[in-house]
Amino acid sequence: MILLSIDIGSTYTKGAMFRLNGEKLEYLDRAVCPTTIADLKIGFDWIKKKLDPKKTAEQIFFTSSAKGGLAISAIGVVPDLTLMAAKSAALSAGGKVVSVHAYKLTGEHLAELLKKKPDIILLAGGTDGGNESYLLHNAELLCHLPSMVNCDKLPTIVFAGNVALKDVICHRLSEAGFDVHPAPNLLPKIDQMEPEGAREKIRNVFLRTIVFGKGLDAIQNEIGSEPMPTPLAVLLLVEAIHNELPDFGDFMLLDMGGATTDVYSAGGKLDAEARVIMRGLAEPIIKRTVEGDLGMRVSASTAVDSIGDTLSEIMDENQRSSFSAFIGKLESVPEYLPIDPEEIHFDRCLASACIHHAMQRHAGTWRRVFTAEGEAFVQQGKDLRQISKIVGSGGFLSAMSDFVPIVIENNRPSEIISLNPRNYTYLRDYNYILPLLGAVASSYPKQAARCAIENLLLVEQGGTPNSL
Repeated sequence: MILLSIDIGSTYTKGAMFRLNGEKLEYLDRAVCPTTIADLKIGFDWIKKKLDPKKTAEQIFFTSSAKGGLAISAIGVVPDLTLMAAKSAALSAGGKVVSVHAYKLTGEHLAELLKKKPDIILLAGGTDGGNESYLLHNAELLCHLPSMVNCDKLPTIVFAGNVALKDVICHRLSEAGFDVHPAPNLLPKIDQMEPEGAREKIRNVFLRTIVFGKGLDAIQNEIGSEPMPTPLAVLLLVEAIHNELPDFGDFMLLDMGGATTDVYSAGGKLDAEARVIMRGLAEPIIKRTVEGDLGMRVSASTAVDSIGDTLSEIMDENQRSSFSAFIGKLESVPEYLPIDPEEIHFDRCLASACIHHAMQRHAGTWRRVFTAEGEAFVQQGKDLRQISKIVGSGGFLSAMSDFVPIVIENNRPSEIISLNPRNYTYLRDYNYILPLLGAVASSYPKQAARCAIENLLLVEQGGTPNSL
């Protein structure tokens, strides 16, 4: 059986052909073209014709992150609990969290929401039967948002808070003009996180939002299936590798694109060590974070604003003006690929800084404290120090055969210790097919997982194919 998988990204549209024969999935060919923003079907059709001119594919998968992922604002009560659950649901659904708000909303928070222009507001807070006052206050304040917006486009609201308030809050927000979708409580009990219901609602909003007016509706009608958010497809592949091929071990996947840098981790140390005090909810075995301000093309100028201090540590001061001109070029022509040696160096500096910050944000930390029993550490987040493999994917990481991501030494205060991987093997998705295999993993998880591993190269061994 011939399978075709096509991904419509923010900068490029990619496709790959595979042959499925029982338990074996074989990679055949790949094609890429610039994403056709005005009508995404044009690029989709070009890839389809290029790879499958005789229309031999029996099954077609397609994914999309043409907007760089849906922008989501998360509103909760306690930052370490509800907001962590909200971010987990948003990120695993393929969105990017552009702002988070805790406790009671204020006028300043509404102003920030207007500035961030989220596609979705994820309204959470309170365990089932627990706190009600914060949720009621926040819902009432959100009702003022429509009068502050100068256009017809309002964010969709996904309500995933205290179930006792579901009917009254959804009704009130609907009256105010919002499209509201109730979901199960993200945090029904104080120590129980259940993001699946909210994740499904967010995915449904994704399908309606990204399809409308972008040509994906025509693609959907043609092939008879809905697009999957690209980050969700990659998450499915990470889960498939972890579940179906346990001998591969714990790993981290870096997917760096033009709009975002996504980090996935499978495994890691989940229990506390001696003298370590855990804080917050338990981290999931499979975790994803997305950094909407860290991208190589569409978000390049935003990335420079976020990581300027790190760039200054790895770039000569006399190169600043040339670097600024390079970033301006990327803004105007996102599909630009540097040829000049200086610009190639700038691209590598940008990639290094984006990866450094994305990994630091993904991994947990230890904060040194002193108790009556002596020195101890407060851990927040996931301990990834023992992860032995990092996989690089995305346009830049797939293309660069001599680039190995590292965590850049910086001036982080000594009482804060990052729990990032220490010693690892770096593997490269040299054909840039992992996102395409992610869609296939939704139907053929074991075959897609094995095909993914077979198509990784060990950078340290000069491109020797990896095997289990």
